[in-house]
Amino acid sequence: PATVKLSCDQFGNFVVQKLLETGDSQDHSDILQQVKGHVMKLSQDKFGCRVMQKMLEALPSEEKADLTAEIQDEVVECIHDMNGNHVIQKVVEHLSPNDLGFVVAAVARRANEMAMHVYGCRIIQRLLEHCALEELVDVLDPIVSAAAKLSRDSHANYVIQCILERGRLEDKRHILEVITGSVLDFAKNKVSSNVVEKCFEISTIGSHAEDLVEERSALMRAVLGEKSDPNAPIARLMKDKFGNYTVQRIIEHSRGDDWLELRERIEAAEESLKKSATGKHIISAYEKKKHSVDKA
Repeated sequence: PATVKLSCDQFGNFVVQKLLETGDSQDHSDILQQVKGHVMKLSQDKFGCRVMQKMLEALPSEEKADLTAEIQDEVVECIHDMNGNHVIQKVVEHLSPNDLGFVVAAVARRANEMAMHVYGCRIIQRLLEHCALEELVDVLDPIVSAAAKLSRDSHANYVIQCILERGRLEDKRHILEVITGSVLDFAKNKVSSNVVEKCFEISTIGSHAEDLVEERSALMRAVLGEKSDPNAPIARLMKDKFGNYTVQRIIEHSRGDDWLELRERIEAAEESLKKSATGKHIISAYEKKKHSVDKA
């Protein structure tokens, strides 16, 4: 059909998108009828995927569900595709949560693999943003169980961070416990150091912060180590090219007694910190925090 050909054209796709934006319900219905049987082809096309995304934004709910019926058995293939993944993201964003079972089921069957995939990780994040957590149990459980491995993965770490922000309380507890158990290793790793930073953030100012007081305290103790130990985790992280960023976030999110002890540790190491680039970043973060605390 002409609509399919136009949709896959470098310039023609804009014509179809414009018609979807400005047309009436009859125009929408006509376009839907013409793309039927070609949904997968359009979803994987460089220009056609833009038309598919616009259709998912513009069509009424029942017609969106009708449109996606064709790709219900091709969800994984679509997610793995550089163009198709954008269509699945729009499916998650614009379909009713009640109509997303086919996406959830496809992701759940290979949750950890999806979390580590360059496009799959985006789909899981969209699901966390738009679905009720009870609908995502089969997606979340295997991912949280593999938190130690996935936190170090260049794609899955974003999923772990998203779960720390939006997941169930038990998910957050488990991830915090895993990170606390090997906090030095995680904090010195380029990828997982971001997860460590997120752990401090969500346990201090996140939605479940009040329920994570014990876990946060354990994490802080693990980072600080013994005051008398010159090789305490905090001392080693201050000198580390990735760990120093974690220390900066710890400074930012420290409170009460934590802040007092951290302050003492930093002041004791101040002279040596001034001699390195990483140390100077820590001094800067410390001075900023000190100023805001003294001002308060």
